[in-house]
Amino acid sequence: MNMNKTLLATAILSASLVGCGGDSSSSSNSNNNSSSGVTCIEDVCTLAGTISQDLTLTADKEWRLSGFVTVGAGNVELTDQAAVTAAKGAGVTLTIEPGVHVKAFNTGVLLVTRGSKIEAEGTAAQPITFSSIEDDNFDGEGEWGGVVVQGFAPQYGAGNTGSCFGTGTVCNVDGEGGDGIGKFGGNDKADNSGTIKYVRIAEAGRVAGPNNEINGLTLQGVGHGTTVDYIQVHNNLDDGIEWFGGTVNVTHAVLTNNDDDDIDFDEGYQGNIQYAIIRKNPNKTTPSGSNDPRGIEANSSDEDYVTQTQGAIANVTIVGSEVNKATNSKGDGLQPGMRLRGSVTARVYNSAVLNFDDCVRIDDSNTDDKATGEDTTHQEGVDSKSNVVLSNVVGQCDDKFYAKRVADSEVGTVGAATLDLDEAAALTVSSVPQVDFAEVDNGSGFAFDNTTYVGAVAPGTAAASAWWADWIIPGSLEGIETQGE
Repeated sequence: MNMNKTLLATAILSASLVGCGGDSSSSSNSNNNSSSGVTCIEDVCTLAGTISQDLTLTADKEWRLSGFVTVGAGNVELTDQAAVTAAKGAGVTLTIEPGVHVKAFNTGVLLVTRGSKIEAEGTAAQPITFSSIEDDNFDGEGEWGGVVVQGFAPQYGAGNTGSCFGTGTVCNVDGEGGDGIGKFGGNDKADNSGTIKYVRIAEAGRVAGPNNEINGLTLQGVGHGTTVDYIQVHNNLDDGIEWFGGTVNVTHAVLTNNDDDDIDFDEGYQGNIQYAIIRKNPNKTTPSGSNDPRGIEANSSDEDYVTQTQGAIANVTIVGSEVNKATNSKGDGLQPGMRLRGSVTARVYNSAVLNFDDCVRIDDSNTDDKATGEDTTHQEGVDSKSNVVLSNVVGQCDDKFYAKRVADSEVGTVGAATLDLDEAAALTVSSVPQVDFAEVDNGSGFAFDNTTYVGAVAPGTAAASAWWADWIIPGSLEGIETQGE
């Protein structure tokens, strides 16, 4: 079958909105407990070092994050199943009450190690916030590290070397994000690292070293027993959310002004994502350093190819700006809204891309590292194909939709509802054909809502009724309006 060259479309998006939120601190007495990583002076409490026992961050205090704050001790090398069992038994739970605002110093990183949990469940009226201590305007970038969660779910090695645990159960993968990150991974797809719900992470992404950045939310080997729902990452210097292996599903994500990718999964991630709105920074004209700001990147390419990487995505709206068209320090520019790279299985449903050079780019994987290049003919040494399904994926971009292909047989599966330019002219966001959404079967029982509209929110949704209403950072989606019927 012929790959449609262009997906130009129609309307998308969402409601203009206002959010609320902020800090919560008030007067109360407090106790110093430096042995468990907490020191309080009156109502101001600082987390530092290791949280070695269960801890609740209450809304009646101001909470600060100093240096690498490690919850539990599961990020060390575990040599056998007995050590894994012991790490799970010794796990620590960090509970964060609704409305808490954690303010991080420049060195701040929150690391929840495998075997331990974070229970951060805010509400729309009282979201939980992580940001820089510098100010409350949420307009900084890279001013602190970010939130890292590690679990015992599988990771798969570069070069298609298989699962980290091999034929056993023990896994010790070095995590990205700096010297304090330590080890993650295991053989438990259902591992539970807790709950992250109605949580905002802003101004993070401090660089730990070359090719060793910290994302707003980093999920390393996190299992599908974990809940990540109603999450915002704003003004992160690196990626918004990145999955390194694992099986955790994510729903209701708002990813705004992040300088690199917003959704990035690799290393054998197997999971599902539904309802996300991505907006590149409308006030920034050039990315920082070597960042290549795309909306979605699924990576399994070249020497890093991992055939187990699988992601299914539905109802995502991606809005670009000049920052994704500008040239970075490597001389790369004109980024696509989605780049599905290499030996990856990806399915994208009922989603839309606006204001990128290309809406979608699909690459094969040069797994034996022979000749490379950027033309659209078959490259010598390309011996692993991507498998991509696009159904009801539409876009309004500067150039034509394309994929690096040689023959039609290499395209993988492209859904029959994918639209070319002529078909798109008659489309409204509320009239897309019904298609079957195929979830990644990661053992979670996750089921997509089989929507009949394109984008992150149903057409005609009032601002006050949008799923992101009231809890996201004020102004972070300002100017985005609903179109269509």
